[in-house]
Amino acid sequence: YETESFVLRLVKLEDAETLLSCYSDKDNVKKFNADFCTSDFYCSTVEEMENCIKFWLEEYQKQYYVRFSVIPKSNNKAIGTVEIFGGEAGVLRIDLSAEYNTEKSFDEIIRLTIEQFVDDFGIDSVKIKTSNIPEKINCIENLGFVPSNTYRTEFGYHEYNI
Repeated sequence: YETESFVLRLVKLEDAETLLSCYSDKDNVKKFNADFCTSDFYCSTVEEMENCIKFWLEEYQKQYYVRFSVIPKSNNKAIGTVEIFGGEAGVLRIDLSAEYNTEKSFDEIIRLTIEQFVDDFGIDSVKIKTSNIPEKINCIENLGFVPSNTYRTEFGYHEYNI
C-alpha cells in the first residue's frame, strides 16, 4: 500500500532495529492503543522488538489481524506500524515514531484505510482510539469520524461508518 509519503508492507523481522526507535520511546508509546493486547508495546532491546514482530506475524498467520511496517519513501526505514483487523470491529492502530507522529501522517494513513483497507479487509466500520491522542481528534473528525456511542465507549474511540 502507498500514500504520498509512505509505503506500507507486512512487518518483517528485519524491521526490528529501525522499529525499536519507535517502540523504545516511553513517552511516545503512551500514545499507542494497547487495549486488549498482551503488552504495552514498550521495547528496550532489539530482541524484545523481534519477539513482538514474531508475535504479530503469528497473529497474521491465524488471520486475526495484519500489522504493516510504515516506511517513509524518503529513507526506506521502518518508522512505525499500522494494524488493522477486518469484519465488524475494524480497529485501526497507528504507531509512529515521535518524528512522524503528526496530523499529516495520520491523515495519510487514515485516508488509505478508508480508500483501500475497508474493501480489502471487509471492514464494516473503522474505529480508532482517541482518548490517548487528543491532539489528533480534529484531524480524525475532519476525515468523518465521530465519537463512538457503541464501541468500547469507556475507552474513548471514534468511528467512521461505511
